[in-house]
Amino acid sequence: MKIKVVHDNEIHLLKLQNPTLQAIREHIQKIYPNIDSNYTLAYNDSENDQITLSCQEDLQVLVDEGIQTIKVFVVTAQKPKPVTQDKMVHKHHTCDGCQNHPIVGPRFKCLECPDYDLCEGCQAKDLHNHHKFFKISTEEELEQFRKEHWGKFGHWGQRPHGHGFHGHGPHGQGFHGHGHGFHGHGFQGNEAFKQFKELFQDPAFKDIKQTVFSLAKDVFGAVKTEIEKHKNSQQQQQQEKPEEDLYEDEKLETQQETQQETQQEKQQECTTQQTDCKAQEEIEEKIKNLISIVQCDEKQAREYVECFKDLSLDEIVDIMLEKQ
Repeated sequence: MKIKVVHDNEIHLLKLQNPTLQAIREHIQKIYPNIDSNYTLAYNDSENDQITLSCQEDLQVLVDEGIQTIKVFVVTAQKPKPVTQDKMVHKHHTCDGCQNHPIVGPRFKCLECPDYDLCEGCQAKDLHNHHKFFKISTEEELEQFRKEHWGKFGHWGQRPHGHGFHGHGPHGQGFHGHGHGFHGHGFQGNEAFKQFKELFQDPAFKDIKQTVFSLAKDVFGAVKTEIEKHKNSQQQQQQEKPEEDLYEDEKLETQQETQQETQQEKQQECTTQQTDCKAQEEIEEKIKNLISIVQCDEKQAREYVECFKDLSLDEIVDIMLEKQ
């Protein structure tokens, strides 16, 4: 097995006849003598998920599958770095590759998934490469992201500027911030839940907790009332609908069901014909091969093939040869 060892933007090639986790670690220690021993080994599977190699059984799975070449990443414990003013800090976003929080520097936001972000290091490892990313490293790029992708990701696609709700609460109660909460669009996926959770854990939130709970209760109550009104209105309209319209609806549904059944019958008939045609082609091919191998006439070959149609060509040949 060929093993590509990736560490510090370097790739070293290692070839082992009977690969073991211990042999890989010894080779890494040889080429990186000063490396911290508390590192872990990982690789990306066919679904681009990062799998940790923590024991020999994990590696044996790859050996049993007959994989010839594997790229192994050396993942070291990253020491917290002092935050520099020239790098953007995404304090409400966690890297979905290495789980570092917050993301410091460029943040790569997936343009397909509602809640998937990568830091610069994990993006360089080509993680989640089946989707496109948007790089956010400056306030200008953040504003560009808001303008271009506001409709898809809504309020939760941007970097929050503070805590609190952006509603119409009284200004004197600290109920007018930016970032978390309701903004007329509702929650969107795990990103909303994660940011809402961070809001509740913020010490500053305790001062306005009672006001928030009271207003939230009123909001949910009003929403519930509107939903019930809408349901009652629909039920009333349904009851007032003339019987003739109901009959037409039932007739239309019956016609649609009949069309679906007819279409399904045609598809089944077509499938059966294709299967029969394919089976006949296989029989003719078997007859030709039998004539060529045994040197018999077509009539005799056809009789044997039809008589022993469940047997393979080799088995029919053996029967004919034994009879001869």
